[in-house]
Formats: sequence, structure tokens, C-alpha cells
Amino acid sequence: MLIDMPSALIVIVPLVFFLIVSKSGSVIGRYMKASFTKDHAYTGPELAGLSAAIRNTIKFLIGIGVFGFLIGLLGTLVVLNRPDMLGPNIAVSLITVLYSITLSYFVFFPTQAWAENKLNALKGDAEER
Repeated sequence: MLIDMPSALIVIVPLVFFLIVSKSGSVIGRYMKASFTKDHAYTGPELAGLSAAIRNTIKFLIGIGVFGFLIGLLGTLVVLNRPDMLGPNIAVSLITVLYSITLSYFVFFPTQAWAENKLNALKGDAEER
């Protein structure tokens, strides 16, 4: 199977909860809503807030990956008397780290880089005037 549901849930459920209850989630939500309007021009504070929100989300995701890895290792320790279960349990714990890193660097990091580039371009335009 390509997707391990327990590992995916360990990463996705806390991420969704974090995005719902945190200020970072509301900033990212505003960005998502504004990105569908064609003529929206982002201001410097909006871009700085978006970059900070995404940076916080990336840190949270990496933390969730480490937490999921530790939970997987605890699950491995529970079944130490069954050697046939060691490999699959360790694999599940490592897949949790893989999912968190994948979400961080392939979903959120490009958006942060885009916001930083736009913010630097705005600062460059302001310095030229």
C-alpha cells in the first residue's frame, strides 16, 4: 500500500486541529481565499504574516513527525516478543516522519518561498522609489 492510514492520521489530524485553532491557520486560510481572486495585490504585512504563519506550521509538522516516530517506537516496544512485527512497526514510525517532512517541504515550504520572494520584491520596489 502506498499510504499507511495510521501514520497519515497521526500527521493530518493534529495539523488540521492546529490550523483550525491557531492564528497561523486563519492567516493561511485568508491567503487561500485571496489566491482565488485574480486581481488581489498582497501588501508587505500580509506577506510577512503569511511567511511567519507557514514557518510556524512547518515547525509544528516537524514536531508532529517526531512525536509520531516516538509513538511508533513505543508500539514497537510493546510487541518486542514478536520479531515478525518489529520491521512493520518501525516502518510505520518512520513513515510518519516521511509524511510530515513531505507535507512541510513540498506543500508549505514553496508557499513560504513565494511569499518571501514577493516580500523581497516589494521591499526592492520601495527602495527604488
